[in-house]
Amino acid sequence: MPAEMLAALELTDARSAGRLLAWSSLVGGGAAAATIKELRILTPRGTKIFRPWAQVDHAVWEQESRTLVVWWVDSRRTTPLEILDDVGRLPEVIRERVQASVVLTASVPLPNGRAGRVALRRGPQGALMAQALVPPGVKEDAPDIAPLLAAAVEALWSEAGDHGLNETAVPKL
Repeated sequence: MPAEMLAALELTDARSAGRLLAWSSLVGGGAAAATIKELRILTPRGTKIFRPWAQVDHAVWEQESRTLVVWWVDSRRTTPLEILDDVGRLPEVIRERVQASVVLTASVPLPNGRAGRVALRRGPQGALMAQALVPPGVKEDAPDIAPLLAAAVEALWSEAGDHGLNETAVPKL
């Protein structure tokens, strides 16, 4: 990665972000980089997005348009990245890092035939954290939804405990 991009993505100190695994330049300027700890993006407009892998829900690579679309756990908005070059296998590495952060997951049947998801994921320091993801229009804290999600998360914590995974766990959802 060119020195100016390393500096722009604040990757000159490997201790802060972890080892650089892959990167790509973006059409119009900027770059995206995958490190051991997180995804770092400098958009063509100069916006910096630095997010740990546990906050990345998933990403989809669209070969024809050379666009990598990133979905975040805490937002309905996506971040589309038009890749100028793919010298470092960025889409594959993002997929691998997101999958590596997922420890346990379960689908949760919701009212009206919809489904949500709950997961235990490893954060940047290795601690487990619980996440609940619901479809658009569904509120996590709704009286008919919250108990279902809580029970599913509790089941994951129980399963993690059975496998010795929750020794470094953060507070439950």
